[in-house]
Amino acid sequence: TFAVIVLTILLLLNRESMRERAIRFAGPGRIHLMTKAMSEASYRVSSYLYMQLVVNAMFGIPFGIALYFIGIPNALLWGLLATMLRFIPYAGVWVAVAMPAALAFAISSDWSMMAWVLGVFIALELVMVNLAEPLLYGRSTGLAPMAIIIAALFWTWLWGPIGLLMAVPLTVCVAVMGRYIPEMGFLNMLLGVEPVLSPPARFYQRLIALDHDEAAEVAAKFIEEKDRATFYGEVLIPSLGLIERERHAG
Repeated sequence: TFAVIVLTILLLLNRESMRERAIRFAGPGRIHLMTKAMSEASYRVSSYLYMQLVVNAMFGIPFGIALYFIGIPNALLWGLLATMLRFIPYAGVWVAVAMPAALAFAISSDWSMMAWVLGVFIALELVMVNLAEPLLYGRSTGLAPMAIIIAALFWTWLWGPIGLLMAVPLTVCVAVMGRYIPEMGFLNMLLGVEPVLSPPARFYQRLIALDHDEAAEVAAKFIEEKDRATFYGEVLIPSLGLIERERHAG
């Protein structure tokens, strides 16, 4: 942790030099692209951290209030710790609930207080995981859900707990590099949320797989977003063109 803090301070003190080195790494002819990439990475990381603070507060404040009414000592402290610990992906939330649950077990004469703590935690976590986080995180980071899990595993393996803490911001930067540097485009394809197949290609692929139900879903969704005539012109006819091209290719 100390090493990461020192590294961060040094990077901030030498940010102009680091920025110029990053631009030079991408090539002198890509100054415009690198400037856009840095701006987008900064915006995405800032948005992610802000949204994470909002989501964590949406968890920590009700959790602290619930602990107060359950009768857990220092309930506001546990709520604040839950807000801060949720910045650590996956692991932090379990640490946040383990401490008040252990305290409830220690001070109660039966299992009821501990059961209430765990029940409140499970209810809040289900709301956060199924409603708040998918709605807010995907838009703020531009990363696919599977990419976030893989990133957490990779950076934890590489740097341990500090890597887990910094997994999402680092992966956002990597995905943005893949978006603006053609040689690294596969990174944005693997990590980003943008569709990697065009609507005609997706529709054609479902037909090739003989999955008529999903092909119909692709068509219905496109027609719902636009209209039937646009579907014929932008999806169905180009799909027929793909079929004809592959038929000639054997």
